[in-house]
Amino acid sequence: MSKFLSYLLILSFFFFNSLGTDSSPLSTRCPTHHCGNVTISYPFWVHNVSEQQLCGCNGFGVRCEKGKVILGLPGDWYTYYVKDINYTDHTLTIVDIDVTNKSCPRASHNVSLGTLPLKYSSTDLNLSFNFNCTSYPPTVPSIPCLNIGTNRSYVFVENHETEDFDWSKNCEEKVVVPVKQTQIDTSNLIGGFGMAMNGGFLLDWGRVKNCGTCERSGGYCGYNIIAEELFCFCNDGIIRSGNCKGMFSVIIMWMWECGTDMHELLLHPCLGF
Repeated sequence: MSKFLSYLLILSFFFFNSLGTDSSPLSTRCPTHHCGNVTISYPFWVHNVSEQQLCGCNGFGVRCEKGKVILGLPGDWYTYYVKDINYTDHTLTIVDIDVTNKSCPRASHNVSLGTLPLKYSSTDLNLSFNFNCTSYPPTVPSIPCLNIGTNRSYVFVENHETEDFDWSKNCEEKVVVPVKQTQIDTSNLIGGFGMAMNGGFLLDWGRVKNCGTCERSGGYCGYNIIAEELFCFCNDGIIRSGNCKGMFSVIIMWMWECGTDMHELLLHPCLGF
């Protein structure tokens, strides 16, 4: 038997004895939960369920309150109800909590996705609101339920505002809100924006940066909030730092981190032997 193979056998002994005791199945590590009629599964996780606090993608943690799923987005962490998560299409439908069940909602903020692996769907349409305008074209219809005194508020499809008029100089605030195109009649924005906003909008999610290697190897990406480190939950119950491709990949990783000489590697303190 070659010296190199002997080293591998010794390494495998230490590897399975040191890590093999942690053998919880992946379904236990990353269980599926139900909140109302929404299924919560990887890469999403539930804040108030202890066994899932580290399983999933950072920023994809949700809360389940009174049968409703709540997601916080960056920008003072505005909160949204999650109406649906489609794990086949990798989409989720969310609605701003501030506008829910209001017939004439007043959009209070723009939507911010920050660095989350989310993007707006091509099926969304942006509505541009201009609030409390002190001067305005007399022929452009305003939103009666949002007018205050002589100040007027307006809604347009974004980038289709009235030409030759500077809304930013004459209005107190501009807010852009996405809605589903299928939920709005562009010829009747004033009469339909409230229902469209209550219907929410669609987001697509992609693979979290640095999680690709783990997911392609059959694992689930996890996140250590305290250490701010990514790791990989594997089907064999072992938690690895990179992927789930097996012992040899871990040995190579150790060689890279600890040294290239196999004899020195076995005695290296970073292995903890």
